[in-house]
Amino acid sequence: MNILFKRILTIVPVALVCYAGPLLAQNGKYVLTGNLPTVKDKIYLGHEVGDKYVVTDSAKVVNGSFMFKGVVKQPGFYKLESKGLKNPVLFILENSAIHVAKPDSLSQVVINGSAAQDVYMGFYNGPWKAIRDKAGDIYGRLDQAEKAGKKDTATRAGFDREFRILDTLNIAAVKEYILKNPASAGSAAVIYDRFISYPNFPVAEAFFGLLTKDAQQSEIGEQINTALKTNAKTAKGKVAPAIAMPDKDGKIVKLSDFKGKYVLVDFWASWCGPCRRENPNVVAAYKKYHDKGFEILGVSLDSKKEAWLKAIAADGLTWTHVSDLQAWSNSAVKAYGVKSVPASFLLDPEGKVVGKDLRGEELNKTLAGIFK
Repeated sequence: MNILFKRILTIVPVALVCYAGPLLAQNGKYVLTGNLPTVKDKIYLGHEVGDKYVVTDSAKVVNGSFMFKGVVKQPGFYKLESKGLKNPVLFILENSAIHVAKPDSLSQVVINGSAAQDVYMGFYNGPWKAIRDKAGDIYGRLDQAEKAGKKDTATRAGFDREFRILDTLNIAAVKEYILKNPASAGSAAVIYDRFISYPNFPVAEAFFGLLTKDAQQSEIGEQINTALKTNAKTAKGKVAPAIAMPDKDGKIVKLSDFKGKYVLVDFWASWCGPCRRENPNVVAAYKKYHDKGFEILGVSLDSKKEAWLKAIAADGLTWTHVSDLQAWSNSAVKAYGVKSVPASFLLDPEGKVVGKDLRGEELNKTLAGIFK
C-alpha cells in the first residue's frame, strides 16, 4: 500500500497570514517573537543536529509573549516546545524578524516573517490542495472497501493503480513548484517532506539537483543530502548494513545469521496502520516461500514491548522479530535510513540488496521470479 499521502495534514504545521507588528531583523540575526497565551512559563527552541535533537535556547514567557535572538548559519527546520503546547510548533528559522502566534488552543499557528516558510507553506496552500482532495477520496473509498471485507486481489490492484496515478500528479506538482522557487530553502523543505519522509529517493535526488547552490546548502538541503547518502548504502547490489538486536526473549539476533537465504528485513510497528494492513500479504508470502529458502527479519519501531508482542500474535507473524524498543531511535532504522514505515529491504543469500519496499503483488512477483 502506498502511504505517501496518508499523513496529509500533520506535516503542515502552520498557516500564513500577514502580521502588522513592526518587526525588524538586526544585522543578519533572527528576532523570533511570539504570542502563545496557552504557554505560561518557559518555551524552548531546538532542532535536529545529525541524529540528535538539540535544544538551542529557552525563553521566559510573560503573558504569552516571548522573544529569541540569535544567528543561524543556514535556514532550517526548528521547533518551539512547551508544556503549554499540545504539539510542537515546526517552522523554518532564518535570519529575519519572525513572529509566531496561536491565540488559543483551537487556533492554527500563524507565522509571519520567514521567506522560506512562505515558500514552504505556499506549496501546501496551493498545489497540494488538489492532491490532498484526491487522496482523501481514495482513502475514504479504501476504508469503506476494507470495512466491507473487500480484500481481494482485484480490489487491491485497483486502489494501487489510483495511488500510482496520484504519485505521478504529486511528482509533477512538486517539480513545477521547485522550478518556480529554486533558490528557497522552502523548496528544499517540500522535497524533504514529499520524497524523503515518504521515500522516493530517485525523485528526491533529481529534484535536489534543481535547487540553487544556496538552497542545497541550507540546513534542510544538507538533511536531504545526508538522507541520499544513507540511502546509497542500501542501493541494489550493496551489502546491507549489519543488524544485531534483541529478539522477543532478549537473545541477540544478527542479520548475518540468515546468510545463505533470501531475507526480507521488514521495518514496522504495532501502531502503524499501513504496516498492519500490509501484514497479511507478508504472511501469505512467508507461507508460500519459506520452505524454499525465504526468511523474514521483522524490525519493530515500538517502544512498548507489550504492544509489540500483542501485534505479533494478533497478526500471526511467525518469523523472527527484533527490537531495541527505541522507536525512531532504533539503531537499524538509522543505519538503513528509514523515514517511514512500512519499509523493507530484500536481501540475497550474500546479504546484498535486491529490492526495496516490495509490497503486495510486487513482493509476490519478485519472490516468484526468485523461487521458480
